[in-house]
Amino acid sequence: PERFAIGLFVSVSSHIPRGAAASRNITGRRWAMYNKILVPLDLSKESEGVLETLPDLLAPGGSVVLMHVIPPGRTRSAGQFVMLGSQQEEEDRSRAMVYLKRMASRLGEDSAAATCAVVVSNDVGDCISNFAVTESVDLIVMYTHDRKGLAKILKGSVSKKVQHRTPIEVRVIRPRELVPA
Repeated sequence: PERFAIGLFVSVSSHIPRGAAASRNITGRRWAMYNKILVPLDLSKESEGVLETLPDLLAPGGSVVLMHVIPPGRTRSAGQFVMLGSQQEEEDRSRAMVYLKRMASRLGEDSAAATCAVVVSNDVGDCISNFAVTESVDLIVMYTHDRKGLAKILKGSVSKKVQHRTPIEVRVIRPRELVPA
């Protein structure tokens, strides 16, 4: 699929991806706008910066799906106290949902068209890819921490995995592309 850089306008003769509507900026140039955008958030302050890019991408009347992936809960014990995996999972799910709803409220007038989803999975990249297909989104917009060297080897790149596993357009936002708050 075609990939567009943030801030790059598509010429009038360019292909508009599936699900995208065409819109014009004040200079008359055309760029793609999307009807349904998936935004995976990792609960970091940095990933929240992706929300600032959405007004330029979301078509009028479009919707945003904010999602977070949590690992399956594991039963833990400390002395006589036992926390069941299901209890831990429910706590994590609840905490993530509160966070996502707070992020949805930051979308302003677009927050009415925002939905939130917390999904349980051991594999974040596969989960995002599968969720995007299931939800029939037109675009995935996600942040990359742009790790280098040993950190990249140890942690890997979720955004790269998503790009390689999904047929849906993925727009990866790097730290240098975000406007400092």
